Amino acid sequence: MMPLVRNLGVAGSFLLVSTLCTVPQAQAQSAYVYVQSTASNGPVYGYSASSSGQLTAISGSPFKPGTAIVGGTKTEFFTIGKTLLHSYSVGSNGAIGAQLSQIPFLNYSGSTCGGGTSGLASAELDHSGQYLYVLLENGGDGSCAAYQTYKVNSGGSFTFDGDSEVNFGTQSGPNFLSVDMPSILGNETFAYADESSGHNSSPIGFRRESSGTLQFMQFGETDPTLANGTYNVAYPDASPTGNYVVLQLYPNNSNPPQLGSYTVDSNGNLSTTNTSSNMPTSALFGPYSTFSPDGKLFALYANAMDGVGGPGNGIEIYSFNGASPLTLNRKLLAGTPIDQVAWDSSNHLYAISRSLNKLYVFTVTATSATQNASYSITNPLHMIVVSRTAGSCTAPSSNGINVCSPTENASVSSPVQVNAAATVSGGVYRFELWSGSTKLVSVDNSGTMNQSVSLAAGTYHLTFVARNTAGTKVTATRDINVK
Repeated sequence: MMPLVRNLGVAGSFLLVSTLCTVPQAQAQSAYVYVQSTASNGPVYGYSASSSGQLTAISGSPFKPGTAIVGGTKTEFFTIGKTLLHSYSVGSNGAIGAQLSQIPFLNYSGSTCGGGTSGLASAELDHSGQYLYVLLENGGDGSCAAYQTYKVNSGGSFTFDGDSEVNFGTQSGPNFLSVDMPSILGNETFAYADESSGHNSSPIGFRRESSGTLQFMQFGETDPTLANGTYNVAYPDASPTGNYVVLQLYPNNSNPPQLGSYTVDSNGNLSTTNTSSNMPTSALFGPYSTFSPDGKLFALYANAMDGVGGPGNGIEIYSFNGASPLTLNRKLLAGTPIDQVAWDSSNHLYAISRSLNKLYVFTVTATSATQNASYSITNPLHMIVVSRTAGSCTAPSSNGINVCSPTENASVSSPVQVNAAATVSGGVYRFELWSGSTKLVSVDNSGTMNQSVSLAAGTYHLTFVARNTAGTKVTATRDINVK
């Protein structure tokens, strides 16, 4: 039996080999791509990605923040060290500039879970770019893990918003309990993470408060049945656009997994109508996963612990079908060990392979996949992709409005990027955005709203309203602060 194990990789000490091509300046730039080399304190190589998927080095690259990269926006870049969370400015060309701020995360509640010489700290940025989550674990006797929340303020400073702790009890022996980073639903209501001990895993859940803080919660989970055995259910990945979570289900704790699509109800409970007979079975061993920004595609990727390639390695692209089972769309780089993939909002998929010292770039849609280029990068450890363009917003499958931006309680600059999609039975006749009694936007005969709105500094209660010709309407709201 192949046990349920994922390869986390070990960083070595290498140099980057640049074979980047020159891209005509007339091409639109779709994203900034940052790759950290050698180790978690290694140099960060920055690239600008064109609309055709070609990369050019950003002036001043490589950058040397000296700590592990965790996320970025068009104006700020974030890293984490042993005791400090850092923010840096980002230039108009994507260059990482001077440090803006730092905060000692071990000075706040939850620190005992990750303190001491054995403590571990990792972090991730949420969808909105407004909150950073720091995971502290393995400190002291390993009896707890803490998810700290930090709000990113104007100018890059941080405010600690609280923490949520998962208590394991005193641990000993080889199979310590551990957790991973949360995967947050696109509507920012719930988040899910994996709790594992040895080869056994189970999802844990959090309610996301309006402050951005994650609060640990109990929830129900209804899983498919398996003839002649049981599933080990692991590695939740939350949809960026709908109330769905994809889970990996390992038959009798064995590779390869099947993929199940679960619906999230109003209390955060998970249930699925997928069955053992209609869920797709991956060919990858212990894979990781990530949704495309529009939630339509689901990428699975793996380095099957051998580091040299072969069965169990590569990338699989699935079409995501809401509550219905996922369907395999295509395979990329079959047999190639892949350590990370990331999307931008222009349908580009980026993939790194540490053992092969490669960065691959694809253009992937629901109907096609084209490899745009590959680049030699020695020991690419981690990658951050920051989109420069707003992605499309997917309309709900039933009556409703999906607001992709701005996010709830966001602090944004003017003009405010508004990106929303509506569904009303019979078709959308008029789609409007209001602030109190003031109409800000009106779109006729379309359920798509994607434009910039100039607003003065202040707080706003925004109301989205979509109607059909019969007068049926749906609404959604957002409270935001304009800096």
